Amino acid sequence: MTRKRENGGDAVPRVYDKSSGEYRPVSGREGHNSKYASPQRRAETRRRRKRRALLLFYFFTIITVITAAAALSLTVLFKIDSIQITGTSRYSAEQIIAVCGIEKGQNLFLANTGEAGAAIQQKLPYISAAKVSRRLPAKILITVTEEPISGAMEFNKKYAVIGASGKVLELAATMPENCPTIKGLKLAKAEVGKAVVYADTTQQATFHDLSAAIADTKLDKITEIDLSTPYKLQIVYDKRITMDLGLASDLNYKLRFAKSILDAGKIKENEKGVLNLSVAAEDNNAFFDPDYSTSPSSSSQAA
Repeated sequence: MTRKRENGGDAVPRVYDKSSGEYRPVSGREGHNSKYASPQRRAETRRRRKRRALLLFYFFTIITVITAAAALSLTVLFKIDSIQITGTSRYSAEQIIAVCGIEKGQNLFLANTGEAGAAIQQKLPYISAAKVSRRLPAKILITVTEEPISGAMEFNKKYAVIGASGKVLELAATMPENCPTIKGLKLAKAEVGKAVVYADTTQQATFHDLSAAIADTKLDKITEIDLSTPYKLQIVYDKRITMDLGLASDLNYKLRFAKSILDAGKIKENEKGVLNLSVAAEDNNAFFDPDYSTSPSSSSQAA
């Protein structure tokens, strides 16, 4: 039941009140009920419901389209058609691809590049780093870096080849060619692909610092590293020049000094002997004692 407003406005909804036996105006809460709502309010309610229905329809339509596109891209599109290897490595491209775990025909975005890189480094120890990346539309690019060799030493009747990072690269039956021989270094454990475990932490630090200094100064042709005497570290250059480094201090400076002597030609290419660098950092001098084994006399000269 409704009643016109006295000023001619919209009708005011009224409801029969059983307790009083009279008709009274609809309360605010009851006014929201479509049973007592005015025609204008019911029309507004229908419009709101229609808008919500349209929004839900558009939302589910977009979700369906996105899902279908994702399913299509993962099953039909972006299939890997090539795997390319770049960088320097002793392993062939076929060996690297075989252990990476990624195959042609696999979806480009489902390929786990992180696991592939880790698998390459673990299964191919001579690789120090392997970066696996995607290239649209359908290519995998693997960039590898060779692990520099610090040297090899006897361990359990084999030769443990140690990389610059401290990783065991190989347990060889014979001493590898063109690989520095390490003397005086004691190992507790050596497993291929894992970091070597040293018996003496002091020796570990000394060997690490010396290897880093050799790499930093780019002093190649090192054929032997001798850590037998802590206060008289020695390395052999080109199987003919023994470099006496003295204590394990200022190693970078001492090796740079030695390289400058060699580069300047102050020691001839056919000469043998001992290059004393133990005090090079203190007085900026080194002394070369030639070994003239075929000559009746020998002399010492300042380098």
